[in-house]
Amino acid sequence: MPRLLCLVVEQGPYGSLNPAEAIRHAGGALGKGWEVVLAFLGNSVYTALPRQSPPTGEWLSLSEALTKLIADGKERVQVLAEAGSLDACRISAKDMVSGVQRASAGDIARVIAECDRALLF
Repeated sequence: MPRLLCLVVEQGPYGSLNPAEAIRHAGGALGKGWEVVLAFLGNSVYTALPRQSPPTGEWLSLSEALTKLIADGKERVQVLAEAGSLDACRISAKDMVSGVQRASAGDIARVIAECDRALLF
């Protein structure tokens, strides 16, 4: 029986380890047979922008890691970016990594309510 893990990210991509750790945890959960929802809220929606170059000393491009997660997870991973946050950051759906879906706060809340486990980053 598949289990569903929700990972909610609220911090921008390169100010802390949280977005990177959320993507890493999502990949690990997929590897263990879980289904995964990764939800970006607030400034974390910037993580969904392609072609990022991490600051000097950072360990990887989060847009590349996110693209790989979506490709590897196929139908077992869902990546959501909260619509209000996208609007506030002036990011459109076409600006994001392929496979990231725009979602309302209510839609994200419903998905989280259905999760077997949820982690906040």
